[in-house]
Amino acid sequence: MAFSELIGQSDAKMRLGKPLVGEPGHAFLLSGPSGIGKKTFAREFAKGLLCSHPTADGGCGTCPNCVYMREHTHPDYKELLLPSGEKNIKVADVRSRILSDVGIMSQIASRKVYLIDADGLAEEGQNALLKTLEEPPKHVVFILTVSDESKLLPTILSRTESVRLIPNTEEEVKKVLESRNPDILPEEAALYARFSNGIIGYGLDLAETSWLINDWEEVTDLILQLPSISRTELLTEVYSFFDEEKEHFLDILALMNMVFDEMAIAVVSPKSDRLQGENKKDKMVEMIRKYKLNAEMIGRCSAVLTSAAKASRVNGNFEMIVCRMLLALKKECSNG
Repeated sequence: MAFSELIGQSDAKMRLGKPLVGEPGHAFLLSGPSGIGKKTFAREFAKGLLCSHPTADGGCGTCPNCVYMREHTHPDYKELLLPSGEKNIKVADVRSRILSDVGIMSQIASRKVYLIDADGLAEEGQNALLKTLEEPPKHVVFILTVSDESKLLPTILSRTESVRLIPNTEEEVKKVLESRNPDILPEEAALYARFSNGIIGYGLDLAETSWLINDWEEVTDLILQLPSISRTELLTEVYSFFDEEKEHFLDILALMNMVFDEMAIAVVSPKSDRLQGENKKDKMVEMIRKYKLNAEMIGRCSAVLTSAAKASRVNGNFEMIVCRMLLALKKECSNG
């Protein structure tokens, strides 16, 4: 695999590719949201740093160094990751696995590369690493990954070249989902991609569960039926759905916002191909026509959801939040 085979992140690819054909620095920091692919890019960058014939696209893939990296057996490459179930990487591990090893010359490559999960480094662990970052051996390159740069000491940040990975487009996430799972339905991949917020790892996690697809169907049907649902049913049966899915309440609100976004599109362009599902599209257009919904009314529905989300985040009474939200949405969708 080379940089060109990784989806998106053109700026990061360019910035990581340049050192491979020049003289790389001694410490790089890959930052970005959890699940964005930092370690994937870090490992590809490490392969290029160890490769005998690298290009700006990464390692050649055929030299002994690249073969060892592909087989996870390269003696000049080490990773220090946060162990599962632990809050921090032990300082003893920083010293034994990194600091005691950097002074040893590389075995087959021209340098040694260390990938460190900086999310797992508490202040003590960062301080233990700092002296080596300040005065690194010439044959050593560090690659740190972190989800939030504010977790790191200013002295660490000042000694690393920062490369930030940004959220991918929906189409890029969808492409990854379809490549990893050829059996996934296009409309499901599109929903996962849309809900992923551009985080490929999150999209892949969503594809391993069923709740998103099930809840998407549920909230879409709910919104399309809001004008005809009685207040009693709304505050009993419909409320029960939200109560059962309490764990995913904020996610459900996000799904509902997505439905209202589609309704806003349908107001302007009823035949838009951005609306998912012909049957649902027809019902949505019919609802808009019958109840004379417009963009302003749909905007007020989104505002209701925003208020419910804010109230939930400050631990308001769940039943009151949901009931008020449902009644307000019914009022707006029923044209008052």
